[in-house]
Amino acid sequence: MNDLKNQRRSSLYCSQKWLLLFCLLLGLSSTGFSQPFASLSKKIAAYDSINTLTPREKLFMHYDRPFYKIKDTLWMKGYILAAGDYTITDSTGIAYIEIINTANEVVKRTAAPCYWGRFQSSIALNEDDFPQGSYTLRAYTNWMRNFGDSLLYESRFTVINPIAGEWNARVREVTYSGNRISLSAELTTNNLNPIAHKKIMVRVRSKNRNLLRLQGQTDGAGNLYIDTLLKGAIEHRDLVLEIADKEDLKLQIPVKTAGSSAIDLQFLPEGGSFIAGRPQLLGFKALNVYGKGIDVKGVIRNEEGKQVASFAAVHKGMGVVTFTPQPGGHYTAFPENGQPVKLPDPQSSGTLLQVINDPVSDSFRVIIGGTPDLNGRKYFFAATTGGLCFAKGPLTLSERPHRLSIAKRMPPSGITRLVLYDSLMRPVNERAVFIWHKDPLQLALTPDKPVYHTKDSVSLLLTVNNGKQQPVAGSFSLAVIDTSQVQINNLSENIISYMLLSSELKGAIEEPYYYFQDPTPQAVEALMLTQGWVRYEWPPQSFKFPREHTFRITGKATNIFNKPFVNTKVTAFGTIGKSSIFAMDTITDQKGVFTLEQFPYFTNDSVSMVIKGVNKKGKAFNIGLEVDEPVYPPYAGAASAFEHQNILLDTATARFVNKQVAIRKLIKKNGEYLDEVVVKTNAGISGSKNLNKSGGADQVINEKIMEKTPKATLLDVLYKQVKGFRQGSPPKSLRQMYMINSNMVRFIIDGTDLNFFYQPSGGGSNDYLLFLDSYLKYFSAEDIRGIEVMNHPRYNASYRSHYLSTAELMSTGPASIDFSFVEITTRTGSGPFLKKTPGMYLYRPVVPVIAKQFYSPRYATPDDKTMMPDMRTTVYWNPEIITNQKGEARVSFFTSESTGNYMILVQGINLTGGLGVLYQPLEIQKPGN
Repeated sequence: MNDLKNQRRSSLYCSQKWLLLFCLLLGLSSTGFSQPFASLSKKIAAYDSINTLTPREKLFMHYDRPFYKIKDTLWMKGYILAAGDYTITDSTGIAYIEIINTANEVVKRTAAPCYWGRFQSSIALNEDDFPQGSYTLRAYTNWMRNFGDSLLYESRFTVINPIAGEWNARVREVTYSGNRISLSAELTTNNLNPIAHKKIMVRVRSKNRNLLRLQGQTDGAGNLYIDTLLKGAIEHRDLVLEIADKEDLKLQIPVKTAGSSAIDLQFLPEGGSFIAGRPQLLGFKALNVYGKGIDVKGVIRNEEGKQVASFAAVHKGMGVVTFTPQPGGHYTAFPENGQPVKLPDPQSSGTLLQVINDPVSDSFRVIIGGTPDLNGRKYFFAATTGGLCFAKGPLTLSERPHRLSIAKRMPPSGITRLVLYDSLMRPVNERAVFIWHKDPLQLALTPDKPVYHTKDSVSLLLTVNNGKQQPVAGSFSLAVIDTSQVQINNLSENIISYMLLSSELKGAIEEPYYYFQDPTPQAVEALMLTQGWVRYEWPPQSFKFPREHTFRITGKATNIFNKPFVNTKVTAFGTIGKSSIFAMDTITDQKGVFTLEQFPYFTNDSVSMVIKGVNKKGKAFNIGLEVDEPVYPPYAGAASAFEHQNILLDTATARFVNKQVAIRKLIKKNGEYLDEVVVKTNAGISGSKNLNKSGGADQVINEKIMEKTPKATLLDVLYKQVKGFRQGSPPKSLRQMYMINSNMVRFIIDGTDLNFFYQPSGGGSNDYLLFLDSYLKYFSAEDIRGIEVMNHPRYNASYRSHYLSTAELMSTGPASIDFSFVEITTRTGSGPFLKKTPGMYLYRPVVPVIAKQFYSPRYATPDDKTMMPDMRTTVYWNPEIITNQKGEARVSFFTSESTGNYMILVQGINLTGGLGVLYQPLEIQKPGN
């Protein structure tokens, strides 16, 4: 560890040495830092110091593949590196992993223990938590949150249920003109069977406003045609057409109004300023309605219609165009297949920060200038890379622009940030430059034989060298994927592209590894001009979020007067899963604070604890316990209202679905195997007093759902989870109460009617509501084992006869209002009488879990029979391959029964900041070939 710290100090010394040389070459005296930029210079210096001694972290996740089917396992390895030099950080002990759906809800949160900047994890993608759809994988450490949530790692993957009744649409036409909307589409299931003669509901929505609702029906081939009028012309641009089966939303299709462009085209001037009379570089980017880059070309004309430039995208809808805007000019871009786009008007006054980055040159040039009215004004220039400022100093604008030459060998590979500040220390121009020294670790895999067959033993030798062809020790993860089932894009995100590029830029980058494979120079420039960089907060004097070295629980014990209980015993009783239990205790300090730590290793994340405090007499009387529960970062990602895979069945998804359907047919071949039969019933709530046999209910809210928000009140749970739950007043009644749609709600707690305890107190129409709230807000989700809702006669009939009075029964019927019964089962089972137990706290922490091991079958011969055909999509996963001092490691596994070829992806790090990636195909042949 001392070697790593010495390396960082050496890196800082080299940066400071280069800074001094750079300042002397520019003729910038040290006195220039005193006024007016002294505070800015000190701020940058302090930032450099913090980044050297306590650097921010970058986290990358290698997970095995981009597509999964229901019940697959997501295998992961995480790398936590210092943002400055990409060396491993050993001061973080816990990493958090979240999976977020398209509604921006965290459907799974787990944690993993970290060792020397690495961690492993796996998540089973069960059907209840992970229905078919697109998901965001987010990972972070507590320390990373000090620099802003925009720096947390994010990636997307897809879960597919090949036999589900999910819908897809092949849209032939969808248009909106004036107040007329038209749709022509073919609806199919996942396995491409037409959804024939199906009655559906169609809605047109603009943001949160419903504009149209009508019923339709598909024909025998699954075709759906809509041609109708909205009430009045709608000015909203972002229209979404929703297709639903009854009330269950199936599809969301974006609608572009007639006359609007089919592409979103933007032009962004270099450095952020567009100055008249000066040659200008503009980056442009064109996106389709799904947010993907689309090729575009066209011309730029002035206000007189004269062409001043032409443009054409060079990669993923991005490109660069150059021309000199004239004073008072107005310019418009005319793409060939889109609507005109107005460019920003040129400014008569401003500064310029321009870069000339010739690929064949050993340096890049920086040009800083401004309009004549700014001559004599002072500005401050700073260049940073890897979180360290390697060049900074004041300058004064003059008639001749400042021209700086920066050697490319000085900054390491990655994004270099150039910023020009004004006298108020505001950034007025910003520019990003991408430097790639082609210096990754050199990885190679050598197979032990030239050809492999199905159910064959494979042995591979991994060798790793640095740029000087010297062997290096390091940590690597390896995934072997059957490419007949899942296609692997060799240009997709990996540890090199993420650490050096994607983590520093705004927005998603399509095929980021392309920029490391001898890309078109204009493509790199266009990316730098259009996506800017991710901003992170200046390091504070004291960090709000500390590094978590180990898992611990802290809290406080107080009396009813909020005075601390000193030297009080606090005990934690815990269960791990269904069988393992543990107990531990501690003593509160002089402030009543307690700390529980040195927990056993957690093998799964299903952990429940009861934390209990007792006084010197061994009693819990008058003791209040509070636990410092963590607050996780909110997620407000840019997930669109619709996902491409759910609208147009793209090639990669279709191939995956068809292959999985073919595998199921293989499994059933010759009648040897049967399809899995899933019988779904309402999950019973343990201890429930449900009056219906087999626990019949219209809706069941189980313990698993409530564990996601344990501190929410029972009333909050009902509002969020029960469809149609609301506050209202039924017809012919002045009394406020809770309702489900048009039904009055009756609450039953552990078989006891809550109405039994109601005594009017003269509080008016809200009297009954206040009575209900006293109970519904008293209980929290962690007090409740389950909630069952009975709305319809099939389930509420038994409750009506058991709980309703004769008068209430006579007031209900087919033509009058009905009741919904909500059966609430508490953990104590004692009904609405028992107060919460003093001195106890129920806690379900997110604990760091030891990763499960990937199962790889072994075969004695290719003729070995298995219960089910071996058609693994991920053939092999090894998250921890350690190369020795010779830079070597050997891995071995067995192939599956699939005759498709494999793609092997290896990526990882050494101890001194080296990053390496290898994509290598592996051919599989049938026996006898």
